[in-house]
Amino acid sequence: MFAQTPDILIKALGDFSDDEERQLILEYCAQDLPPVTSVISLAVMTGFNPGFIWSIVSRPHKHYRSFPILKGKNAPPRIINAPKVGLKAIQSWLSIHWVRKFDHHPNSFGFIPGRSHAHAARCHVGAEWVFSVDIKDFFPSIQEDRVLKALQCLGYKAGDGTTLLTRMLCLDGALSQGSPASPVISNMILRGLDERLLALSLELGIVFTRYADDIVFSGKGQPPKALLEKVVNEVNGDGWTIAEDKLYTSILPARLKVHGLLVHGASVRLTKGYRNRIRAYRHLLAEGKISKDDLSSVLGHVSYADFVEKL
Repeated sequence: MFAQTPDILIKALGDFSDDEERQLILEYCAQDLPPVTSVISLAVMTGFNPGFIWSIVSRPHKHYRSFPILKGKNAPPRIINAPKVGLKAIQSWLSIHWVRKFDHHPNSFGFIPGRSHAHAARCHVGAEWVFSVDIKDFFPSIQEDRVLKALQCLGYKAGDGTTLLTRMLCLDGALSQGSPASPVISNMILRGLDERLLALSLELGIVFTRYADDIVFSGKGQPPKALLEKVVNEVNGDGWTIAEDKLYTSILPARLKVHGLLVHGASVRLTKGYRNRIRAYRHLLAEGKISKDDLSSVLGHVSYADFVEKL
């Protein structure tokens, strides 16, 4: 879409751009990349004052709201750094264009339009065992240098504009957990690991998927004896650490779960407890016994159940 707009942007920049920057804008537009080459170009495209963008770069904490999310009784809380309205709008705008541009790995299902955790789980239907690992401190582990390299792999060139984008996406030197742009950036960074884990799965004759930081393998018979060691080596070799408290292995006749859904059998299914919960919700809805305060939540659960059942 940017291929049709470079002349408009260049005209709007006027004397604020030189020949080198104008050429770079043309190159980015030809690649369908948001042509961010400077603070001024980003301001022109997003409608924000250049001073506001400078403020984001020079005083980033002012533009985030930090709060904890409890993960469990004994687990430390997860700190979310949510961008405030202005920064969130810019990050969302960038994310929308990057998601369209980036060639997502076919075995990756997180944060991709048209794919979900349920679609990932469906890949493991009919399995006789499931093995999964999580990456520890996923977003906070992604440092600025990896973000910069990801943008360069996408097509941006080293320079002020790409450095600006990196600063707009990171807080305290790492990818912000809570930014709408963090998911697509993380998928870019994990593209190489996805390729290596897929190669490993093909070598072992098993199934592999990734949803965000949740890496899942499944297969028939017994799990390969060297699977854990090989997966750990690949993940560690790519600069990550596996969360040892989230290692999961299940073998039939135990139930097999992927992303909270059952996968042993002919189709992906809700757990028995959740199915009973949905049955009760449907009954209460039919009887008109759901309060207005709870109606939205209940309808959300029922809609999710319908979605899974149709897969």
